[in-house]
Amino acid sequence: MAMLCLALGAGYVLIVAPVLDFYNQREATLADKRMLAQRLTAVAAELPGLRFQLAGLQAAASTRKIVLDGTSDAIASANLQRRIEELATPTGVTISSTEAVAAESRGAYRRIGLRLAVSAEYAAIVKLLGAIDAAAPPLVLRSLQIHVIARPTGDQSNARLDAGIEVYGFRNSGPPLPLQR
Repeated sequence: MAMLCLALGAGYVLIVAPVLDFYNQREATLADKRMLAQRLTAVAAELPGLRFQLAGLQAAASTRKIVLDGTSDAIASANLQRRIEELATPTGVTISSTEAVAAESRGAYRRIGLRLAVSAEYAAIVKLLGAIDAAAPPLVLRSLQIHVIARPTGDQSNARLDAGIEVYGFRNSGPPLPLQR
């Protein structure tokens, strides 16, 4: 009887247990593949809508202005300066000085930059930074430095701030026009 129990136990351990493990592994794999098939079916159903959305975004991107106007660096810089002034005026920010930064080639584009000194309250400067961030054509901010102007009364709740900002835009890299005298 002991030999029979030992033989049955060995048969279970050597034959039945591995077959059951193999069956459980295959069942888990099959469940994973069914779940993946459901996800792929759901994604495939979304594909026509996503293609339509992509076509709309591509059409909008092709009409969106991404570079500064201007056939030369100087004209593009002047257009950038005008655009910054248009953004600063409604926010209440005063531009105290503007300095052109040397233009650089960046692949098929020229990077045009301005170094600005502005003065306003904190909220107005934040609004200007938000307007620059959302501007079209896209503009890039760099090197923001903010300084508080001390008030003799000690009330700093609505203190005016001086800020230095570098703003960059890009123009198509056509050949620069010769200077005319």
